[in-house]
Amino acid sequence: MDIELLVEGEGLVEVETIRVPEGSAAREIVIAVAAKGHFAAEEAFLFVEDSDEPIDPVLVLDKSMAGRVHHVHRAHRIDVRVFYQGRHIDRRFGPSTRVERVLDWAVGDRGFAIDPIIAPEMELALHGQTTALPKNAHIGRYVQHPHCELAFDLIRGIVPNGASR
Repeated sequence: MDIELLVEGEGLVEVETIRVPEGSAAREIVIAVAAKGHFAAEEAFLFVEDSDEPIDPVLVLDKSMAGRVHHVHRAHRIDVRVFYQGRHIDRRFGPSTRVERVLDWAVGDRGFAIDPIIAPEMELALHGQTTALPKNAHIGRYVQHPHCELAFDLIRGIVPNGASR
């Protein structure tokens, strides 16, 4: 029986679905995504969404893995820099980290300590751009090997009629 998994990764533009036989090793996910992303599977790591550590490639796949988004990338860590009002902050994340998790850090006490009243209006955009990124996207989507760094701008989103989102 096959397991249907949601994956994101280097070389993919969106989340995709792949099928692997139940009982296969986790490396089968890496092989499938590497083929779609056009890179060597031997160089890649498999992560569960929002995890900083990769999954052991010999882990046996079962149906419990089907409910989570997985990420395949050649970078083990991504150095993230967020710019806001002439300052910047830095931190390392795994490539499967969602934009929302980086945003929470950036607006929080360990980041820019944004006033809680306006924090929900804040968004992240790629550095030098003004389009807010999807909060559920993995940051590894925006990093192409051999680069292991990513820069964002913390921006205030559009607030129609003064109401928060």
